[in-house]
Amino acid sequence: MTRTNSKRLEGSEYIRQEDQSMSTGGIDTIGITQKAITLEQNMTLLNARNTMIKYNISRIVVVKDRLPVGILTEKDIAKFLYSEVPSRRLDEIMVKEIMSKDLVTVEEDSDSRKCAKLMLEKGISSLIVVDRSKNLKGILTKTDLLYAYIENFAGEHLIGEFMTKRVLTIAPDEALHMAVLLMSSHKVSRIVVVRNDHLIGIITGRDLLPVSAVVFGTGTFGNYLSSREDLVEQRKKQAFIPSGMKAIFIASDVMTPNPITISEESDLADAGYIMLRNRISGLPVVDSSRTLKGIVTKTDVVKALASHA
Repeated sequence: MTRTNSKRLEGSEYIRQEDQSMSTGGIDTIGITQKAITLEQNMTLLNARNTMIKYNISRIVVVKDRLPVGILTEKDIAKFLYSEVPSRRLDEIMVKEIMSKDLVTVEEDSDSRKCAKLMLEKGISSLIVVDRSKNLKGILTKTDLLYAYIENFAGEHLIGEFMTKRVLTIAPDEALHMAVLLMSSHKVSRIVVVRNDHLIGIITGRDLLPVSAVVFGTGTFGNYLSSREDLVEQRKKQAFIPSGMKAIFIASDVMTPNPITISEESDLADAGYIMLRNRISGLPVVDSSRTLKGIVTKTDVVKALASHA
């Protein structure tokens, strides 16, 4: 399967061309698997941070003697830094200490629809691709599965069939720590900002980075870590107390205003294409008056792909 020649987009219509994967009835991972960026398990969190920034990626495959032994994501790092309150610098923390060790692997010739189903069952965002000798061949992400869906199932489903109708929302004048609390407790990556049920903005994890020093009590990676016990203890006490400056920031201060939207009558493949083109993971679904009707994410597109397994 190829990304470049199987289909082209004109306006909002996908023009399909026949390829071998469709004629054989299978959609394998060959051609949609990314090359995995790796790091040895004894490297440090500082190495991981620098590697993610260098390659603009959100996950790294951790290896030992060239064999995959774990995976480290941005969320793993954030969870560790914000919940564990480490007393060591980033260059003192080993990758193997916080990586996820329960790897889910697939082989190179695995069907993408079955990969989508497996990803949903395990509640993960990527699969490690290996050969029959368990050697690392690449990584398969939700982004890759969006390509598979767009190239093979354009015109099959409307957004209304798979969008999430129950959306977590916040008012523009609510304290920002409430948005953080909602995202954390419901394990979501975005909160929609509404006024009188009308969409006005969206807040994602990346929107929180500029104010992280105040909201979380942290600065940029590596700046807040300290081995001084008194400072660490103070950080622990302040972790869940939204006081002082933390209460001054409100949702409208950090939200992305007027985000890209889509209607529930649109083709689900259009949503996937828009997400890929704009490097985003979700689109609010609105009607003609911008009343919020739901949200469609990469996960919803993956669900649609898995429904064909």
